[in-house]
Amino acid sequence: MKILSYKKSLSILIFLLCFCMSIFLWQNQNKYDRTLIMHQTNASAEQIQIRIEGMMTSRIASLDLLARRWVDRSPPDFSKQRFIRFAETVYGHYPGIHGINWIDPEGMFQWAFPEQNNTELKDKNIRQMDAGIRSTFERAQKTLEFETSPCLGIKDREIYFYTFWPLVFRGSIQGYFCGVFQVQKIMDICLGKNMEKNFCIRLYEDGQLIYLNEKQHKHQDESFYNRFRVIRAISFPGKTWQMYIEPRSSVFESKDISNRFFLFFAITISFILSVVFFLFLQRMGMYRNARDSALDEIEKRIHTEEALRENEKKLEYTMEKLVAKNTEMESFLYSISHDLKTPIVTIDGFIGALREDFGNDLPKSAQSYFEYISDATKKMGLLINDLIELSRIGRVNEKKMSLPFGEIVESATSMLNPQIEAKGISLNIQQDLPVVYGEKKRLVQVIENLLSNAIKYIGKDNPVPQIEIGHKKNGVQDVFFVKDNGIGIQQRYQKIIFQVFQRLPDAKKAGEGTGIGLAIVERVIKHHEGEIWVSSEPGKGSTFFFTLNKSEV
Repeated sequence: MKILSYKKSLSILIFLLCFCMSIFLWQNQNKYDRTLIMHQTNASAEQIQIRIEGMMTSRIASLDLLARRWVDRSPPDFSKQRFIRFAETVYGHYPGIHGINWIDPEGMFQWAFPEQNNTELKDKNIRQMDAGIRSTFERAQKTLEFETSPCLGIKDREIYFYTFWPLVFRGSIQGYFCGVFQVQKIMDICLGKNMEKNFCIRLYEDGQLIYLNEKQHKHQDESFYNRFRVIRAISFPGKTWQMYIEPRSSVFESKDISNRFFLFFAITISFILSVVFFLFLQRMGMYRNARDSALDEIEKRIHTEEALRENEKKLEYTMEKLVAKNTEMESFLYSISHDLKTPIVTIDGFIGALREDFGNDLPKSAQSYFEYISDATKKMGLLINDLIELSRIGRVNEKKMSLPFGEIVESATSMLNPQIEAKGISLNIQQDLPVVYGEKKRLVQVIENLLSNAIKYIGKDNPVPQIEIGHKKNGVQDVFFVKDNGIGIQQRYQKIIFQVFQRLPDAKKAGEGTGIGLAIVERVIKHHEGEIWVSSEPGKGSTFFFTLNKSEV
Protein backbone atom coordinates (compact mmCIF):
# COMPACT_ATOMS: atom_id res chain seq x y z
CA MET A 1 0.00 0.00 0.00
CA LYS A 2 2.86 2.38 0.80
CA ILE A 3 4.46 1.68 -2.58
CA LEU A 4 1.11 2.29 -4.38
CA SER A 5 0.63 5.60 -2.49
CA TYR A 6 4.18 6.62 -3.44
CA LYS A 7 3.42 5.91 -7.13
CA LYS A 8 0.21 7.99 -7.02
CA SER A 9 1.92 10.94 -5.34
CA LEU A 10 4.76 10.92 -7.86
CA SER A 11 2.27 10.75 -10.77
CA ILE A 12 0.30 13.69 -9.34
CA LEU A 13 3.55 15.65 -9.00
CA ILE A 14 4.37 14.96 -12.67
CA PHE A 15 0.86 16.09 -13.67
CA LEU A 16 1.17 19.35 -11.72
CA LEU A 17 4.59 20.06 -13.23
CA CYS A 18 3.31 19.50 -16.79
CA PHE A 19 0.18 21.52 -16.02
CA CYS A 20 2.24 24.50 -14.81
CA MET A 21 4.41 24.33 -17.94
CA SER A 22 1.25 24.22 -20.08
CA ILE A 23 -0.18 27.32 -18.36
CA PHE A 24 3.13 29.13 -18.87
CA LEU A 25 3.27 28.23 -22.58
CA TRP A 26 -0.43 29.09 -23.01
CA GLN A 27 0.03 32.54 -21.48
CA ASN A 28 3.08 33.22 -23.66
CA GLN A 29 1.18 32.12 -26.77
CA ASN A 30 -1.72 34.45 -25.89
CA LYS A 31 0.72 37.30 -25.35
CA TYR A 32 2.36 36.62 -28.71
CA ASP A 33 -1.00 36.53 -30.55
CA ARG A 34 -2.11 39.82 -28.98
CA THR A 35 1.24 41.42 -29.84
CA LEU A 36 0.90 40.20 -33.41
CA ILE A 37 -2.58 41.73 -33.76
CA MET A 38 -1.36 44.97 -32.19
CA HIS A 39 1.58 45.14 -34.62
CA GLN A 40 -0.78 44.49 -37.51
CA THR A 41 -3.09 47.28 -36.35
CA ASN A 42 -0.18 49.70 -35.93
CA ALA A 43 1.19 48.84 -39.37
CA SER A 44 -2.22 49.34 -40.99
CA ALA A 45 -2.70 52.66 -39.19
CA GLU A 46 0.71 53.88 -40.36
CA GLN A 47 -0.03 52.74 -43.91
CA ILE A 48 -3.38 54.59 -43.96
CA GLN A 49 -1.72 57.71 -42.47
CA ILE A 50 1.01 57.71 -45.13
CA ARG A 51 -1.49 57.18 -47.93
CA ILE A 52 -3.84 59.96 -46.84
CA GLU A 53 -1.06 62.46 -46.08
CA GLY A 54 0.77 61.70 -49.32
CA MET A 55 -2.36 61.81 -51.44
CA MET A 56 -3.75 65.03 -49.97
CA THR A 57 -0.37 66.78 -50.00
CA SER A 58 0.05 66.01 -53.70
CA ARG A 59 -3.54 67.06 -54.55
CA ILE A 60 -3.25 70.36 -52.71
CA ALA A 61 0.18 70.96 -54.27
CA SER A 62 -1.29 70.36 -57.73
CA LEU A 63 -4.09 72.86 -57.09
CA ASP A 64 -1.57 75.36 -55.71
CA LEU A 65 0.51 74.97 -58.88
CA LEU A 66 -2.65 75.46 -60.95
CA ALA A 67 -3.38 78.72 -59.11
CA ARG A 68 0.15 80.05 -59.61
CA ARG A 69 0.20 79.19 -63.30
CA TRP A 70 -3.20 80.85 -63.76
CA VAL A 71 -1.79 84.32 -62.99
CA ASP A 72 1.75 83.80 -64.32
CA ARG A 73 0.92 83.75 -68.00
CA SER A 74 2.04 86.64 -70.19
CA PRO A 75 -0.05 87.95 -71.89
CA PRO A 76 -2.75 87.12 -69.32
CA ASP A 77 -5.55 84.74 -70.27
CA PHE A 78 -8.37 84.39 -67.76
CA SER A 79 -10.84 82.71 -70.11
CA LYS A 80 -13.21 79.89 -69.24
CA GLN A 81 -11.63 77.68 -71.91
CA ARG A 82 -8.22 77.97 -70.23
CA PHE A 83 -9.79 77.24 -66.83
CA ILE A 84 -11.56 74.13 -68.16
CA ARG A 85 -8.32 72.94 -69.78
CA PHE A 86 -6.33 73.42 -66.57
CA ALA A 87 -9.02 71.86 -64.37
CA GLU A 88 -9.49 68.88 -66.67
CA THR A 89 -5.74 68.13 -66.60
CA VAL A 90 -5.50 68.24 -62.80
CA TYR A 91 -8.79 66.35 -62.29
CA GLY A 92 -7.75 63.58 -64.66
CA HIS A 93 -4.25 63.09 -63.27
CA TYR A 94 -5.10 63.35 -59.54
CA PRO A 95 -8.08 61.16 -58.54
CA GLY A 96 -9.71 62.17 -55.28
CA ILE A 97 -10.56 65.78 -56.17
CA HIS A 98 -14.34 66.13 -56.19
CA GLY A 99 -14.44 69.42 -58.08
CA ILE A 100 -12.50 72.55 -59.12
CA ASN A 101 -14.29 75.93 -59.23
CA TRP A 102 -13.48 79.51 -60.16
CA ILE A 103 -15.04 82.23 -57.99
CA ASP A 104 -15.12 85.88 -59.04
CA PRO A 105 -13.89 88.63 -56.67
CA GLU A 106 -17.46 89.20 -55.38
CA GLY A 107 -17.69 85.56 -54.21
CA MET A 108 -19.91 84.27 -57.06
CA PHE A 109 -19.27 80.72 -58.38
CA GLN A 110 -18.83 81.19 -62.13
CA TRP A 111 -17.13 78.11 -63.55
CA ALA A 112 -17.05 74.52 -62.25
CA PHE A 113 -15.38 71.31 -63.33
CA PRO A 114 -16.76 68.71 -63.63
CA GLU A 115 -20.15 70.36 -63.91
CA GLN A 116 -22.13 67.25 -62.87
CA ASN A 117 -20.40 67.23 -59.46
CA ASN A 118 -21.01 70.93 -58.77
CA THR A 119 -24.42 71.78 -60.30
CA GLU A 120 -25.70 73.24 -57.02
CA LEU A 121 -22.84 75.82 -56.99
CA LYS A 122 -23.65 77.33 -60.40
CA ASP A 123 -24.28 81.09 -60.07
CA LYS A 124 -24.32 80.79 -56.29
CA ASN A 125 -22.70 83.31 -53.96
CA ILE A 126 -20.29 82.08 -51.34
CA ARG A 127 -22.14 84.14 -48.73
CA GLN A 128 -25.22 81.94 -49.20
CA MET A 129 -23.32 78.84 -48.05
CA ASP A 130 -22.54 77.38 -44.64
CA ALA A 131 -20.97 79.67 -42.04
CA GLY A 132 -17.78 77.57 -41.92
CA ILE A 133 -17.24 78.00 -45.66
CA ARG A 134 -18.05 81.73 -45.50
CA SER A 135 -15.58 82.34 -42.69
CA THR A 136 -12.85 80.41 -44.52
CA PHE A 137 -13.46 82.44 -47.68
CA GLU A 138 -13.34 85.71 -45.71
CA ARG A 139 -9.98 84.68 -44.20
CA ALA A 140 -8.65 84.02 -47.67
CA GLN A 141 -9.86 87.50 -48.73
CA LYS A 142 -8.02 89.12 -45.86
CA THR A 143 -4.80 87.10 -45.81
CA LEU A 144 -4.58 86.46 -49.57
CA GLU A 145 -3.25 83.03 -48.62
CA PHE A 146 -4.42 79.45 -49.08
CA GLU A 147 -7.18 78.54 -46.63
CA THR A 148 -9.09 75.32 -45.85
CA SER A 149 -12.63 75.08 -44.51
CA PRO A 150 -13.70 72.69 -41.78
CA CYS A 151 -15.37 69.42 -42.84
CA LEU A 152 -19.10 69.88 -43.32
CA GLY A 153 -22.05 67.72 -44.29
CA ILE A 154 -23.32 69.70 -47.29
CA LYS A 155 -25.33 67.45 -49.60
CA ASP A 156 -26.67 63.88 -49.31
CA ARG A 157 -25.16 63.88 -45.79
CA GLU A 158 -21.71 63.46 -47.35
CA ILE A 159 -18.76 65.20 -45.68
CA TYR A 160 -16.89 67.78 -47.80
CA PHE A 161 -14.33 70.49 -47.22
CA TYR A 162 -13.37 73.45 -49.41
CA THR A 163 -9.95 74.94 -50.19
CA PHE A 164 -9.46 78.51 -51.49
CA TRP A 165 -6.55 80.05 -53.40
CA PRO A 166 -6.70 83.88 -53.92
CA LEU A 167 -5.61 84.75 -57.47
CA VAL A 168 -3.62 87.99 -57.22
CA PHE A 169 -2.71 89.55 -60.54
CA ARG A 170 -0.69 92.81 -60.58
CA GLY A 171 -1.67 93.68 -57.03
CA SER A 172 -5.43 93.09 -57.36
CA ILE A 173 -7.70 90.10 -56.81
CA GLN A 174 -8.58 88.47 -60.12
CA GLY A 175 -10.69 85.74 -58.47
CA TYR A 176 -10.36 82.56 -56.43
CA PHE A 177 -9.71 78.91 -57.16
CA CYS A 178 -11.80 76.57 -55.05
CA GLY A 179 -10.97 72.88 -54.69
CA VAL A 180 -13.68 70.63 -53.24
CA PHE A 181 -12.79 67.33 -51.56
CA GLN A 182 -15.16 64.58 -50.43
CA VAL A 183 -13.92 62.66 -47.40
CA GLN A 184 -15.62 59.42 -48.48
CA LYS A 185 -13.90 59.51 -51.88
CA ILE A 186 -10.50 60.17 -50.24
CA MET A 187 -10.91 57.17 -47.95
CA ASP A 188 -12.19 54.91 -50.74
CA ILE A 189 -8.95 55.56 -52.63
CA CYS A 190 -6.63 55.21 -49.65
CA LEU A 191 -8.18 52.12 -48.04
CA GLY A 192 -7.63 48.64 -49.42
CA LYS A 193 -10.27 45.88 -49.32
CA ASN A 194 -8.41 44.03 -46.56
CA MET A 195 -8.31 47.15 -44.37
CA GLU A 196 -12.05 47.72 -44.91
CA LYS A 197 -12.73 44.10 -44.02
CA ASN A 198 -10.44 43.72 -41.01
CA PHE A 199 -10.55 47.13 -39.27
CA CYS A 200 -13.07 49.64 -37.95
CA ILE A 201 -11.80 53.10 -38.94
CA ARG A 202 -13.06 56.48 -37.69
CA LEU A 203 -11.87 59.98 -38.51
CA TYR A 204 -12.43 63.01 -36.30
CA GLU A 205 -11.81 66.68 -36.94
CA ASP A 206 -11.96 68.92 -33.89
CA GLY A 207 -13.98 66.25 -32.08
CA GLN A 208 -16.51 65.85 -34.92
CA LEU A 209 -16.90 62.44 -36.59
CA ILE A 210 -16.26 62.92 -40.32
CA TYR A 211 -15.78 59.31 -41.49
CA LEU A 212 -16.83 55.83 -40.39
CA ASN A 213 -16.18 52.96 -42.75
CA GLU A 214 -19.40 51.27 -41.63
CA LYS A 215 -21.77 51.18 -38.71
CA GLN A 216 -19.86 49.63 -35.85
CA HIS A 217 -21.41 46.95 -33.69
CA LYS A 218 -20.84 46.79 -29.97
CA HIS A 219 -18.54 44.09 -28.74
CA GLN A 220 -19.53 41.88 -25.86
CA ASP A 221 -16.35 42.90 -24.05
CA GLU A 222 -15.65 46.48 -25.16
CA SER A 223 -12.67 46.92 -22.82
CA PHE A 224 -10.98 43.85 -24.34
CA TYR A 225 -11.19 45.20 -27.91
CA ASN A 226 -10.20 48.74 -26.85
CA ARG A 227 -6.77 47.39 -25.89
CA PHE A 228 -6.03 46.99 -29.61
CA ARG A 229 -7.17 50.49 -30.58
CA VAL A 230 -4.58 52.73 -32.27
CA ILE A 231 -4.89 56.51 -32.53
CA ARG A 232 -2.96 58.44 -35.19
CA ALA A 233 -2.83 62.12 -36.14
CA ILE A 234 -3.08 62.68 -39.90
CA SER A 235 -1.72 66.05 -41.00
CA PHE A 236 -1.58 67.71 -44.40
CA PRO A 237 -1.75 71.39 -45.46
CA GLY A 238 -4.64 73.06 -43.66
CA LYS A 239 -5.90 69.93 -41.86
CA THR A 240 -5.25 67.71 -38.88
CA TRP A 241 -7.45 64.65 -38.39
CA GLN A 242 -7.55 62.13 -35.61
CA MET A 243 -7.85 58.52 -36.81
CA TYR A 244 -9.10 55.74 -34.55
CA ILE A 245 -8.49 52.21 -35.86
CA GLU A 246 -9.21 48.94 -34.15
CA PRO A 247 -9.50 45.35 -35.44
CA ARG A 248 -12.95 43.96 -36.08
CA SER A 249 -14.26 40.97 -34.23
CA SER A 250 -13.76 38.91 -37.41
CA VAL A 251 -9.97 39.20 -36.90
CA PHE A 252 -10.32 37.59 -33.48
CA GLU A 253 -12.78 35.01 -34.78
CA SER A 254 -10.32 33.93 -37.52
CA LYS A 255 -7.56 33.53 -34.90
CA ASP A 256 -8.50 32.27 -31.45
CA ILE A 257 -6.25 34.51 -29.40
CA SER A 258 -7.40 32.83 -26.19
CA ASN A 259 -5.97 29.51 -27.52
CA ARG A 260 -8.52 27.45 -25.59
CA PHE A 261 -7.80 24.42 -27.75
CA PHE A 262 -4.09 24.71 -26.96
CA LEU A 263 -4.83 24.87 -23.22
CA PHE A 264 -7.21 21.90 -23.40
CA PHE A 265 -4.68 19.94 -25.45
CA ALA A 266 -1.83 20.75 -23.04
CA ILE A 267 -3.90 19.71 -19.99
CA THR A 268 -4.92 16.51 -21.74
CA ILE A 269 -1.29 15.71 -22.59
CA SER A 270 -0.29 16.42 -18.97
CA PHE A 271 -2.94 14.02 -17.73
CA ILE A 272 -1.90 11.35 -20.22
CA LEU A 273 1.77 11.74 -19.26
CA SER A 274 0.97 11.34 -15.58
CA VAL A 275 -1.11 8.21 -16.29
CA VAL A 276 1.66 6.79 -18.51
CA PHE A 277 4.21 7.50 -15.77
CA PHE A 278 2.01 5.74 -13.21
CA LEU A 279 1.68 2.73 -15.51
CA PHE A 280 5.43 2.82 -16.11
CA LEU A 281 6.07 2.62 -12.36
CA GLN A 282 3.72 -0.33 -12.14
CA ARG A 283 5.50 -1.99 -15.05
CA MET A 284 8.85 -1.43 -13.32
CA GLY A 285 7.51 -3.20 -10.24
CA MET A 286 6.41 -6.12 -12.35
CA TYR A 287 9.84 -6.18 -13.96
CA ARG A 288 11.56 -6.38 -10.59
CA ASN A 289 9.37 -9.32 -9.62
CA ALA A 290 10.14 -11.04 -12.91
CA ARG A 291 13.87 -10.38 -12.38
CA ASP A 292 13.79 -12.03 -8.99
CA SER A 293 12.03 -15.06 -10.44
CA ALA A 294 14.61 -15.21 -13.23
CA LEU A 295 17.47 -15.23 -10.71
CA ASP A 296 15.90 -18.15 -8.94
CA GLU A 297 15.58 -19.95 -12.23
CA ILE A 298 19.26 -19.24 -13.05
CA GLU A 299 20.39 -20.78 -9.82
CA LYS A 300 18.48 -23.91 -10.70
CA ARG A 301 20.00 -24.01 -14.20
CA ILE A 302 23.61 -23.71 -13.00
CA HIS A 303 23.52 -27.33 -12.04
CA THR A 304 22.68 -28.33 -15.57
CA GLU A 305 25.41 -26.25 -17.25
CA GLU A 306 28.13 -28.83 -16.77
CA ALA A 307 26.09 -31.29 -18.72
CA LEU A 308 25.73 -28.86 -21.58
CA ARG A 309 29.40 -27.91 -21.95
CA GLU A 310 30.16 -30.83 -24.21
CA ASN A 311 27.36 -29.79 -26.48
CA GLU A 312 28.64 -26.20 -26.43
CA LYS A 313 32.02 -27.27 -27.73
CA LYS A 314 30.37 -29.07 -30.62
CA LEU A 315 28.25 -26.00 -31.25
CA GLU A 316 31.33 -23.74 -31.34
CA TYR A 317 32.96 -25.99 -33.92
CA THR A 318 29.80 -25.90 -36.03
CA MET A 319 29.59 -22.11 -35.73
CA GLU A 320 33.17 -21.70 -36.94
CA LYS A 321 32.36 -23.72 -40.05
CA LEU A 322 29.21 -21.64 -40.56
CA VAL A 323 31.17 -18.35 -40.33
CA ALA A 324 33.62 -19.61 -42.94
CA LYS A 325 30.76 -20.58 -45.24
CA ASN A 326 29.14 -17.15 -44.72
CA THR A 327 32.41 -15.39 -45.63
CA GLU A 328 32.70 -17.46 -48.77
CA MET A 329 29.07 -16.66 -49.68
CA GLU A 330 29.63 -12.88 -49.22
CA SER A 331 32.63 -13.01 -51.58
CA PHE A 332 30.58 -14.93 -54.16
CA LEU A 333 27.67 -12.46 -53.97
CA TYR A 334 30.03 -9.51 -54.45
CA SER A 335 31.50 -11.10 -57.59
CA ILE A 336 28.02 -11.83 -59.00
CA SER A 337 26.90 -8.29 -58.28
CA HIS A 338 29.95 -6.83 -60.04
CA ASP A 339 29.55 -9.13 -63.05
CA LEU A 340 25.83 -8.21 -63.42
CA LYS A 341 26.49 -4.47 -63.31
CA THR A 342 28.90 -4.60 -66.25
CA PRO A 343 26.32 -5.67 -68.92
CA ILE A 344 23.71 -3.29 -67.46
CA VAL A 345 26.08 -0.33 -67.95
CA THR A 346 26.85 -1.58 -71.47
CA ILE A 347 23.10 -1.82 -72.33
CA ASP A 348 22.50 1.71 -71.04
CA GLY A 349 25.31 3.04 -73.28
CA PHE A 350 23.97 1.30 -76.40
CA ILE A 351 20.42 2.74 -75.97
CA GLY A 352 21.63 6.11 -77.27
CA ALA A 353 23.59 4.50 -80.11
CA LEU A 354 20.60 2.34 -81.10
CA ARG A 355 18.42 5.28 -82.15
CA GLU A 356 21.27 7.00 -83.95
CA ASP A 357 22.45 3.98 -85.94
CA PHE A 358 19.27 1.93 -86.40
CA GLY A 359 16.43 4.45 -85.87
CA ASN A 360 14.81 3.67 -89.24
CA ASP A 361 15.01 -0.11 -88.68
CA LEU A 362 13.44 -0.15 -85.22
CA PRO A 363 9.74 -1.18 -84.83
CA LYS A 364 7.14 1.51 -84.29
CA SER A 365 6.68 0.62 -80.62
CA ALA A 366 10.40 1.22 -79.96
CA GLN A 367 10.29 4.47 -81.90
CA SER A 368 7.29 5.61 -79.83
CA TYR A 369 9.27 4.90 -76.66
CA PHE A 370 12.08 7.09 -77.95
CA GLU A 371 9.50 9.76 -78.83
CA TYR A 372 8.11 9.64 -75.28
CA ILE A 373 11.64 10.18 -73.93
CA SER A 374 12.26 13.02 -76.41
CA ASP A 375 8.91 14.68 -75.63
CA ALA A 376 9.63 14.50 -71.89
CA THR A 377 13.02 16.18 -72.30
CA LYS A 378 11.52 18.87 -74.56
CA LYS A 379 8.77 19.55 -72.03
CA MET A 380 11.35 19.78 -69.25
CA GLY A 381 13.31 22.26 -71.39
CA LEU A 382 10.17 24.35 -71.95
CA LEU A 383 9.39 24.19 -68.24
CA ILE A 384 12.88 25.39 -67.30
CA ASN A 385 12.72 28.18 -69.90
CA ASP A 386 9.32 29.32 -68.61
CA LEU A 387 10.56 29.31 -65.01
CA ILE A 388 13.62 31.36 -66.01
CA GLU A 389 11.38 33.76 -67.95
CA LEU A 390 9.04 34.07 -64.97
CA SER A 391 11.93 34.93 -62.67
CA ARG A 392 13.22 37.62 -65.06
CA ILE A 393 9.96 39.57 -65.15
CA GLY A 394 10.33 42.70 -63.04
CA ARG A 395 13.96 41.94 -62.39
CA VAL A 396 15.44 42.39 -65.88
CA ASN A 397 13.64 45.38 -67.41
CA GLU A 398 13.71 47.00 -70.82
CA LYS A 399 13.12 50.65 -71.60
CA LYS A 400 9.43 51.52 -71.62
CA MET A 401 8.05 53.48 -74.55
CA SER A 402 4.82 54.53 -76.21
CA LEU A 403 3.90 52.26 -79.08
CA PRO A 404 0.73 51.28 -81.00
CA PHE A 405 -0.98 48.22 -79.59
CA GLY A 406 -1.62 47.07 -83.15
CA GLU A 407 2.13 46.55 -83.68
CA ILE A 408 2.27 44.38 -80.57
CA VAL A 409 -0.60 42.22 -81.83
CA GLU A 410 0.99 41.95 -85.28
CA SER A 411 4.33 40.81 -83.81
CA ALA A 412 2.62 38.15 -81.68
CA THR A 413 0.33 36.80 -84.41
CA SER A 414 3.15 36.57 -86.99
CA MET A 415 4.88 33.94 -84.85
CA LEU A 416 1.69 31.89 -84.37
CA ASN A 417 0.25 32.08 -87.92
CA PRO A 418 1.33 28.50 -88.79
CA GLN A 419 -0.59 27.11 -85.80
CA ILE A 420 -3.62 29.31 -86.57
CA GLU A 421 -3.74 28.17 -90.19
CA ALA A 422 -3.14 24.52 -89.25
CA LYS A 423 -6.26 24.51 -87.04
CA GLY A 424 -8.34 26.59 -89.48
CA ILE A 425 -8.97 29.33 -86.91
CA SER A 426 -10.60 32.60 -87.97
CA LEU A 427 -8.57 35.40 -86.33
CA ASN A 428 -10.29 38.81 -86.06
CA ILE A 429 -8.18 41.80 -84.96
CA GLN A 430 -9.99 45.04 -84.14
CA GLN A 431 -8.87 48.09 -86.07
CA ASP A 432 -7.72 51.43 -84.58
CA LEU A 433 -6.21 49.89 -81.46
CA PRO A 434 -4.89 52.59 -79.07
CA VAL A 435 -1.34 53.53 -78.10
CA VAL A 436 0.05 51.91 -74.92
CA TYR A 437 3.10 52.53 -72.75
CA GLY A 438 5.38 49.70 -71.69
CA GLU A 439 8.06 47.20 -72.63
CA LYS A 440 7.41 45.94 -76.15
CA LYS A 441 8.96 42.49 -75.63
CA ARG A 442 6.87 41.82 -72.50
CA LEU A 443 3.61 43.04 -74.06
CA VAL A 444 4.22 40.90 -77.16
CA GLN A 445 4.78 38.00 -74.78
CA VAL A 446 1.39 38.69 -73.13
CA ILE A 447 -0.50 38.57 -76.45
CA GLU A 448 1.54 35.58 -77.63
CA ASN A 449 0.80 33.58 -74.45
CA LEU A 450 -2.93 34.45 -74.45
CA LEU A 451 -3.23 33.72 -78.17
CA SER A 452 -1.25 30.47 -77.82
CA ASN A 453 -3.52 29.51 -74.91
CA ALA A 454 -6.60 30.15 -77.07
CA ILE A 455 -5.17 28.06 -79.94
CA LYS A 456 -4.31 25.13 -77.65
CA TYR A 457 -7.77 24.95 -76.10
CA ILE A 458 -9.94 25.94 -79.10
CA GLY A 459 -11.30 22.38 -79.10
CA LYS A 460 -10.66 19.55 -81.54
CA ASP A 461 -14.35 19.26 -82.54
CA ASN A 462 -14.97 23.00 -82.89
CA PRO A 463 -16.80 23.48 -86.23
CA VAL A 464 -16.08 27.21 -86.53
CA PRO A 465 -13.00 28.07 -84.39
CA GLN A 466 -12.70 31.82 -83.84
CA ILE A 467 -10.36 34.12 -81.92
CA GLU A 468 -10.86 37.88 -81.52
CA ILE A 469 -8.38 40.49 -80.26
CA GLY A 470 -9.61 44.00 -79.46
CA HIS A 471 -10.33 46.61 -76.82
CA LYS A 472 -13.17 48.61 -75.34
CA LYS A 473 -13.52 51.72 -73.21
CA ASN A 474 -14.35 51.60 -69.52
CA GLY A 475 -14.61 55.28 -68.65
CA VAL A 476 -11.22 56.76 -69.48
CA GLN A 477 -9.46 53.40 -69.29
CA ASP A 478 -8.75 51.03 -72.20
CA VAL A 479 -9.66 47.38 -71.54
CA PHE A 480 -8.01 44.92 -73.94
CA PHE A 481 -9.30 41.40 -74.52
CA VAL A 482 -8.47 38.09 -76.26
CA LYS A 483 -11.63 36.09 -76.89
CA ASP A 484 -12.13 32.54 -78.19
CA ASN A 485 -14.95 30.03 -78.58
CA GLY A 486 -12.97 27.07 -77.26
CA ILE A 487 -13.53 24.59 -74.43
CA GLY A 488 -13.95 27.29 -71.73
CA ILE A 489 -13.11 27.26 -68.02
CA GLN A 490 -15.32 26.18 -65.13
CA GLN A 491 -16.24 28.88 -62.62
CA ARG A 492 -14.50 27.21 -59.67
CA TYR A 493 -11.15 27.18 -61.50
CA GLN A 494 -11.15 30.79 -62.72
CA LYS A 495 -9.43 32.15 -59.59
CA ILE A 496 -6.48 29.73 -59.70
CA ILE A 497 -5.57 29.62 -63.40
CA PHE A 498 -3.00 32.42 -62.95
CA GLN A 499 -1.04 30.41 -60.35
CA VAL A 500 2.14 28.55 -61.31
CA PHE A 501 1.69 24.89 -62.39
CA GLN A 502 -2.11 25.13 -62.28
CA ARG A 503 -3.35 23.08 -65.23
CA LEU A 504 -7.09 22.38 -65.22
CA PRO A 505 -8.63 18.96 -65.92
CA ASP A 506 -9.95 20.03 -69.36
CA ALA A 507 -6.58 21.58 -70.21
CA LYS A 508 -4.74 18.41 -69.24
CA LYS A 509 -7.00 16.48 -71.61
CA ALA A 510 -6.09 18.95 -74.38
CA GLY A 511 -2.50 17.88 -73.73
CA GLU A 512 -0.23 20.89 -74.15
CA GLY A 513 1.20 23.56 -71.86
CA THR A 514 3.43 23.68 -68.79
CA GLY A 515 1.10 25.52 -66.40
CA ILE A 516 3.26 28.67 -66.32
CA GLY A 517 2.07 30.69 -69.34
CA LEU A 518 -0.82 32.49 -67.60
CA ALA A 519 1.37 33.10 -64.52
CA ILE A 520 3.84 34.90 -66.82
CA VAL A 521 0.97 36.94 -68.32
CA GLU A 522 -0.27 38.02 -64.87
CA ARG A 523 3.27 38.92 -63.72
CA VAL A 524 3.82 41.10 -66.85
CA ILE A 525 0.44 42.85 -66.46
CA LYS A 526 1.12 43.61 -62.78
CA HIS A 527 4.61 44.84 -63.72
CA HIS A 528 2.83 47.35 -66.02
CA GLU A 529 0.51 48.37 -63.13
CA GLY A 530 -2.51 46.76 -64.75
CA GLU A 531 -5.06 44.08 -63.92
CA ILE A 532 -6.13 40.85 -65.64
CA TRP A 533 -9.23 38.72 -65.25
CA VAL A 534 -11.18 36.07 -67.17
CA SER A 535 -14.80 35.52 -68.11
CA SER A 536 -15.66 32.02 -69.28
CA GLU A 537 -18.30 29.30 -69.52
CA PRO A 538 -17.54 25.63 -70.26
CA GLY A 539 -18.19 24.89 -73.92
CA LYS A 540 -18.70 28.57 -74.84
CA GLY A 541 -15.12 29.83 -74.82
CA SER A 542 -13.12 32.25 -72.70
CA THR A 543 -12.38 35.98 -72.75
CA PHE A 544 -9.24 37.29 -71.01
CA PHE A 545 -9.45 41.01 -70.17
CA PHE A 546 -6.52 43.18 -69.04
CA THR A 547 -5.62 46.83 -68.51
CA LEU A 548 -2.35 48.77 -68.67
CA ASN A 549 -1.18 51.92 -66.98
CA LYS A 550 -1.37 54.71 -69.57
CA SER A 551 -0.52 57.70 -67.38
CA GLU A 552 2.79 58.20 -69.25
CA VAL A 553 1.39 57.88 -72.80
